[in-house]
Amino acid sequence: MGYTAEKDELFWSWEKKDNKQYLLLLLIIVIIFFTTSILFNSLKQPLAVIFVIPISYIGVFFTFYWFKLNFDQGGFASFILLCGITVNASIYILNKYNQILSSKPAMAPLQAYLKAWNAKITPIFLTIISTILGFIPFMLGSQKEGFWFPLAAGTIGGLIMSFLGIFIFLPLFVLKKNELSGK
Repeated sequence: MGYTAEKDELFWSWEKKDNKQYLLLLLIIVIIFFTTSILFNSLKQPLAVIFVIPISYIGVFFTFYWFKLNFDQGGFASFILLCGITVNASIYILNKYNQILSSKPAMAPLQAYLKAWNAKITPIFLTIISTILGFIPFMLGSQKEGFWFPLAAGTIGGLIMSFLGIFIFLPLFVLKKNELSGK
């Protein structure tokens, strides 16, 4: 008589046959593409924004590999969080770049990009640093929580790599080869 509670498996994980969470990442990227296409009135600049996202994901993969962490729901949540933060930083820079070019059409694109970079790098850097510092408490302690520790570790590694992606690759994706050389 009564009820019993049993635990069938020793650990929780996503089902191998049901990978709908990866479709969610694809849906997020499609929404980002359409939103930034409307914002920038372009098809090239949204692709530049989207191509920076996988660079931040490289930081997540390196973090999970170097620290031998199991990729689970915390790692997947760090993917979604990185999408937002990386896209936001790229939109800041590109929106300012487009504003500068529209107000001063005679300005060289490289000079306009550098001016936009200088105007927006401080809030971007502060956002990245404050997010990293906000996740450090989840990394401290003897117990490594099943969700929060991988989320914090993946997000911190991804944010460090996303800063490199925004610093190095975003101008390469946006500016043409002859614009980068200053000609």
